[in-house]
Amino acid sequence: MENPEQSTEIAALIKAIHEDRQTAKEKEKRDSWTKYVSLMIVALAVVTAYGSLKSGSYGSRVLLNQAKASDEWAFFQAKSIKRTLAELEGRIGTQEVQAEAKRRAESYQREQDEIQRKAKAHEAERDEAAKHGPPLGSGIAALQIAIALASVCLITKRKSLWAAAGALGAGGLGYLVYGLFLV
Repeated sequence: MENPEQSTEIAALIKAIHEDRQTAKEKEKRDSWTKYVSLMIVALAVVTAYGSLKSGSYGSRVLLNQAKASDEWAFFQAKSIKRTLAELEGRIGTQEVQAEAKRRAESYQREQDEIQRKAKAHEAERDEAAKHGPPLGSGIAALQIAIALASVCLITKRKSLWAAAGALGAGGLGYLVYGLFLV
């Protein structure tokens, strides 16, 4: 048999457990918005990773086309030297030597024209790829700062930081879209 003192203790324990559960439910309800902050952080991280990948791709294109253009210009320079030597050779020697030298000089000039066209095409590709870098870099930086703000928001439970992180994330996404598609 239970004595009245045990019944009172059990009732008090049940009441305390019930109050703790109610408090926990209320806290969970108050902090339910943090789930959305966490989801936003994940979405921002995915978008940031994609932007970084594309930015690296454009950076590689810039370097590759710069190297190709430099190679073409070096080749152009070599042909220019050969052409100059042929022109000098054409000023001396027999008529046959002069005719052959003139033919080679003209051939070198045609080759130089083609090499110059290729070099300028590589430079144009380089410049096109380089246009994407600044907006992508700005977008990635804004997204990273937004992730940091949202993380601090989770720690401090301040909704104002969530709003700031959302605004910064939206701005970063805008720069990313601009850098990828509109430049």
